[in-house]
Amino acid sequence: MADQLPPVLAGDERFAILCELLQEEFDSLDLSPMLVYLVDVVPPQVLPHLADQFHVMGLEGWRYARDDQEQRELIKRAIELHRYKGTPWAIEQVLVTLNLSGRVSEWYEYGGSPYRFRVDIELTDRGIDEATYDALVDLIREYKNKRSRLDALTVALTNRSQVPVIAAALIGGEITTIYPLQLDGVEQASPMFIGAGLATIEITTIYPLEA
Repeated sequence: MADQLPPVLAGDERFAILCELLQEEFDSLDLSPMLVYLVDVVPPQVLPHLADQFHVMGLEGWRYARDDQEQRELIKRAIELHRYKGTPWAIEQVLVTLNLSGRVSEWYEYGGSPYRFRVDIELTDRGIDEATYDALVDLIREYKNKRSRLDALTVALTNRSQVPVIAAALIGGEITTIYPLQLDGVEQASPMFIGAGLATIEITTIYPLEA
């Protein structure tokens, strides 16, 4: 700091000593609390204030962030999400930011009514209850455009495990052939010896009903 003094003061020993003391004091200052827009390094207690400033509190995503990492990602993407708010992309991206895998289908993709859409979400590492489902519906409505209407929200719960799964299936069947009763002979005793005989064979195969 002493080398930045004007020539009039640089030759004064008192100012040189003062500069050294000030330099030591400035070097000991922690400026990180002032760097609030470095979202990745700010203390967790600052995050709610940033979320409020960037307008992602409540139904706009903050309610669904489970930890500091998801909260920080939501804040960092807040400007971009608001820029494209009202588009299918914004809905999908806010879900991705919250580690939710979702897909938006427009009405013409599934034969629905005009200006309708539906959302399919896959949950792999969390469960869902009625309150969470309703909250997701509110989140989608927050980012959709005013014209469109949500037809349905489908949530699929899946589990992926590193443990190998070995399975086997056995399909069996039985074929039964039923023959009609066969008579060895037919006899009739009467004054008139008039007779007739008929021998037939019929093969019937019964198969199980196919689904």
